[in-house]
Amino acid sequence: MLERIDEAMAPVLESKLQPLLGARAPIERPRLMLPAEILGGRIKAVVVAAPAGYGKSTLMAQWFESLQGERAPGVSSAWLNLDENDNDPLRLLRYLIAALRVAIPDLGRDATLDFQAPSTTEALLDAIGARLAGVDSKIVLFMDDAHVLRDRQALGIIEWLVRYAADNLRFVIGGRHAPRVGISQLRLRGELAEVDQSALAFTSAEAAAFWAQRRLAPLDGCTQSALLEKTEGWAAAIELLALALSDAPDTAQLIADFSGTNREVVEYLGEVVFGRLATQQHEHIYRLAQFDRFCADLAAQVCGPDVAAGLLDELQRRRLFLIPLDRQGQWFRFHHLVRDYLRRQVPPRLATAMRESLLAGGHWFQAQGFSDDAIDCAVRAREWDLACRWLAACVDGKVPRGRSGANLSRWIPLIPRDQINRYPQIRISYMILLAYFQQRELLERELADFDALIEAWQRSSDKDPTLIDTMRSAVTLQKLMWRGLRDECQGMLPQVQAWLEHCRSAYPRGAGDALSLAAYAAKTAGEIDLGLEYSRRAQKVNELDGFGVSRGMLLASLLWLKRGDYRAAQAVTEGALRLVAERLNGHPEQAAHHHGVLAAIHYELDETTLAGQELESELAAVDATGIADVLILLYLTRARLQFLRGDRDAGIEALRLGRALGVRRDLPRVTITLAGEECIWNCRFGEQAAAFELARQFGFDRTDAVIENMQADRSARAGARVALAKAPEVALVRLAPALRRSERKGFHYRRVELLILQAMALVACNREAEAADAWRTALQLGEQYGYRRVFFDDADIVANLSHALKGHKAVPRPVWLRTKPKAVVADTEEVLTRKELRILKHLESGRSNREIAESLFISESTLKWHLHNLYRKLACKNRTGALSAARHKGIL
Repeated sequence: MLERIDEAMAPVLESKLQPLLGARAPIERPRLMLPAEILGGRIKAVVVAAPAGYGKSTLMAQWFESLQGERAPGVSSAWLNLDENDNDPLRLLRYLIAALRVAIPDLGRDATLDFQAPSTTEALLDAIGARLAGVDSKIVLFMDDAHVLRDRQALGIIEWLVRYAADNLRFVIGGRHAPRVGISQLRLRGELAEVDQSALAFTSAEAAAFWAQRRLAPLDGCTQSALLEKTEGWAAAIELLALALSDAPDTAQLIADFSGTNREVVEYLGEVVFGRLATQQHEHIYRLAQFDRFCADLAAQVCGPDVAAGLLDELQRRRLFLIPLDRQGQWFRFHHLVRDYLRRQVPPRLATAMRESLLAGGHWFQAQGFSDDAIDCAVRAREWDLACRWLAACVDGKVPRGRSGANLSRWIPLIPRDQINRYPQIRISYMILLAYFQQRELLERELADFDALIEAWQRSSDKDPTLIDTMRSAVTLQKLMWRGLRDECQGMLPQVQAWLEHCRSAYPRGAGDALSLAAYAAKTAGEIDLGLEYSRRAQKVNELDGFGVSRGMLLASLLWLKRGDYRAAQAVTEGALRLVAERLNGHPEQAAHHHGVLAAIHYELDETTLAGQELESELAAVDATGIADVLILLYLTRARLQFLRGDRDAGIEALRLGRALGVRRDLPRVTITLAGEECIWNCRFGEQAAAFELARQFGFDRTDAVIENMQADRSARAGARVALAKAPEVALVRLAPALRRSERKGFHYRRVELLILQAMALVACNREAEAADAWRTALQLGEQYGYRRVFFDDADIVANLSHALKGHKAVPRPVWLRTKPKAVVADTEEVLTRKELRILKHLESGRSNREIAESLFISESTLKWHLHNLYRKLACKNRTGALSAARHKGIL
């Protein structure tokens, strides 16, 4: 979970966001200056790659210092030290945001970057990219130890930033090897500078300067040459050698004695340096080396209070590769080379003592709220039960928010499965995480495995039946939730109701999710009142969880829309957006879903300008995580606005984009509904052949389907419309059952759609009296609920009905139907949205459509929809025209 960073995390945060320099001042290396082109030229990134101990961090820290204050006006810099825990993508994003806020203080006032719930990395990066695009100053982001990143998503985050973030963001990346983050593309484009092992190796002059800084006796020419030859300019070996020579009787002999690989050099010099320490002191150093970071309190916990303070002072005095992690000198770590050496050198007789130190340190970390550190200690000590207990405490919400929550994806593979099975709530939480991030294959494997585990428990006599009931209830709910996320809710309502009746007491924490799912299933079943009641109960159960309330309100608005009460849906949706702004810091994914719904509402109420503004919100997250209903509303509204602007091709393309997304995400209802809409618009455009072919392809021309399914629903609306021109009697047959159901269920908007078609079919069959009744009812419902576009979009049918039935006095002619409907008129002075400005800058950089789409986490087809809007606002037809118009207007 991406959480705010509170005071308890301040020491960790400080160690992440500043260079880690030792107590000594580094020697100056004028030949290795920060390339000037990274500030004012085409260089996008500098990569500093070399094995451990070559001075990468020191060099980067010198560069970082050179950009501070007045030394680099107009340039802001940020630093991020990476570690193994940053393979959790959301944790990595949290620290990236914190680092960027150091460079750009205004970001600290941007509440939308305080994400407090699971969110896709794409949505978060899109939000970060949007904020960076609005920053004028040059920003240089330093990232050290990038080689620790192995997770595909974590690497993808850095690659996206390097390849697609705003051009004012530049990078200096250090690591033991060049990270796989789009470096090759930068190299090909001449946008990369590289500093490797050969460049970092000490020259003779630098070795002499280092020797003088350590106040060691100067070396003669032969000895210095031997030093450089033996070490190959390796800074760590020279540093260790300096320590070893500090009281060695024969400098030349010591230099002559060591040789071999880097590891062998470290082993040899390590024995020389650390072998001089007292035995007891040596043991305490071994204890501290078990931890990736430590402070005086932790040292006191594992070494004893009488030892800790003096030990840290002694290590700093001797300069034994102890690196401070904060400016106050409270937190430290050993250099990676020395830490790894000390861990390898622990004598067998001390193995038990090291394990005890890890456990003592783990308990200390857990007490401070640093769960990942605590679990790491327990795992390395192979105390599986303790690791699971701490992990379970995290997923149970017992760890205070804002502290270092455990990364389930990291720990679950490291802990034996039979141990994790003793804490099934860990596995339940893992399944929830997999479901949210749409990891279908992993989730279904976990569900099957957990089913097998429960079956095994049932055959065992030593398992608590209550626990079995709880876990069976939990996994049953997870299966139902997964069906809901896949939009497979047909016939599911009785199952969810059975769960609420029989399983809720066994697994009460699932009540909020189950009630929300019941509301969604009730909507699918057409039980609107029941669904609204479930939604209300879900919001009440989740009242302390803003995200749960937001989801409940989204379901309520969808239920009101299905009933056809657009004003009620509007009130709920606007309330939900206020809640997201006030309680969830404008969480982009939550807001995007509500904006998508509100756009559809504004469109139907003929508030088309407002509809367009809602669609210009950051809605990329909906494509990735949106439920079927929101996707349908979003793509319908996009298409309808394009049709209203007179751009038929753009409207059809928008519908096909949505259909393709439905196929990609395996959401058939999205695909079928948007195909039906395309069929309807083809009819409106008089393209009967295309409409008929689409109807045949999707089965809208069939009459043998059960009325409740999707094909039958679209058959009534799309299929009947196709039949209207040549076979109005067939259209009436198809409309009849759908009309009965919409009246019985109280689906007012759908009923109006069907009544308009029925009235036209009746006129075509010379049954004008019945047509007048249908038309009158449609107009009354339209007046009552404020429907407008359902009439205006069928302007030809409405005109024909008005003309054919004008002699029927009982048929009203509302004022709003006599006035000209509102149109969306292209305005060359329309303000470009933030996303359109980003697209424009990408166009200026010469990126291809594919690259721009990747940078915005959208498909190329969705990008085309944005380009249509951009070209319309700039009154142009292509990229060249857009860039020319933007420069003329001073936008670029």
